[in-house]
Amino acid sequence: MLRAVAAVACVCLLSAAATPPAFKFMSLAYNPSGVATTAQRQKGFSETTLRTDLQHLVPYTRGIRTYSTEFGLVRIPPIARELGLKVSLGLWLGKDRDKNDAEIARGIHVVLGNTDVIDRVYVGNEAIVRGELTAEEVIPYIGRMKDALAGRKIPVGTAEPWHVWLKNPALGAASNFIGAHIYAYHDGPPVAEAVAYLDRRVQELQAAFPAKPIVIAETGWPWAGRVNQAAQPSAAAQAEYLRDFLRRAAQAHYIYTVVEAYDQPWKAPEEQGALWGLLADDGKPKFPFQVP
Repeated sequence: MLRAVAAVACVCLLSAAATPPAFKFMSLAYNPSGVATTAQRQKGFSETTLRTDLQHLVPYTRGIRTYSTEFGLVRIPPIARELGLKVSLGLWLGKDRDKNDAEIARGIHVVLGNTDVIDRVYVGNEAIVRGELTAEEVIPYIGRMKDALAGRKIPVGTAEPWHVWLKNPALGAASNFIGAHIYAYHDGPPVAEAVAYLDRRVQELQAAFPAKPIVIAETGWPWAGRVNQAAQPSAAAQAEYLRDFLRRAAQAHYIYTVVEAYDQPWKAPEEQGALWGLLADDGKPKFPFQVP
């Protein structure tokens, strides 16, 4: 009974009628909505689909983070410009060097055509922790993008879990920023301790890379899925984490992206990455995003 009361109280903190108008996130991770399978994703996305998704996000975020320029996703920056959204552009890297080269070339073209919209570039996403590339192999890709954007004030780096950065100081030296994924849920503390956990990881990164901005490239909490030690997924826990994190982010002036705009059921369940969405596929928030 006490747990149920706490859950209701948590959600009410975010949805009380007396709160100000809808809160805007700094950035939300974006993959298109309504994708049930990898095959469906690989068919690509129409401009209509992307525009509808981003129109749904406009009331709730100032920017988005993307992960690839494949599948028609090159259309995102021009649409974002029309809607007043900033884009942290993601380029997907993996084992296939030819595909990597094509992604870098496509990414350079996209950035140079949208320098007013793109606020940073992530060259790769967890390619190192997946074991598909080493840090030494990612660094030249970062260098190619930096060379292409020389003279333009667009930071270039990559995105990896916090511990990958600590193990690879050369990666930090090659990047304009430290794009760290920090998920308390994956490491098991209860949601009430999650933001304190995140703070400790940020402090470790700041100590390791004192000259580089720390960007929380991903953080969040799932609304459903498997229990991981003391970390329990639920809608109330997701709301509680976001309430606590956003309050701390404002205090500490964190640069962040919250995972994520829409659920991604095409991801394998074992990734624990399918059920983190804040909006339903029709664009309606699962709970009001309001300052508590």
